[in-house]
Amino acid sequence: MESLIFQLLIFVVLFSVGFGFGRYNERKHLAELEHNERRLAYITVGNLRKVSFEQSGHMISSNVVISHDYFKYVLATVQNFFGGRLTSYESVVDRARREAVVRLKLEAEKYGATHIACIRLATTEMGMQGGMVEVFAYGTAILKP
Repeated sequence: MESLIFQLLIFVVLFSVGFGFGRYNERKHLAELEHNERRLAYITVGNLRKVSFEQSGHMISSNVVISHDYFKYVLATVQNFFGGRLTSYESVVDRARREAVVRLKLEAEKYGATHIACIRLATTEMGMQGGMVEVFAYGTAILKP
C-alpha cells in the first residue's frame, strides 16, 4: 500500500513540475511571438496569385515543429473521451502557425522584401499519438522596386 502511495506521489510531483515548465515555456514562446510579429508587421502577407512584372520575387519557405507537454496530452485524452473541441491542442497548432509565418517573414526580410505573395500553409501531425505538429509555410517574397 505504501508503495502505491509513493508511486502516486511521484506521479503527482512529476506531473506538476511538467505542467509548470510547460506553462512557462508556452508563455515565453507566446511573448516572443508577439514581439517578433510587431517587429515584422511592415512585411505584409497575402494570398494574391498575380504579381506585376515590374516586381521581382524569390521563393521562400519556413517550417516549425512544436510538441505539446504531457499535461496537454492528458487533458486532450479526457476531452477526446467526451468529444468536442480539443482546446488544449488548438493552442499548440496556433503557436506553430504563428511561428511558421514569423520565420517566413524573417526569411523575406533577408531579401529586403516588403510583401509575401501566394502564401500557403501546410500542416502535418507527427510523432506517436499526435504528439507534434509541423507547419510548413511558403510563398513569394516581393522585393522593393
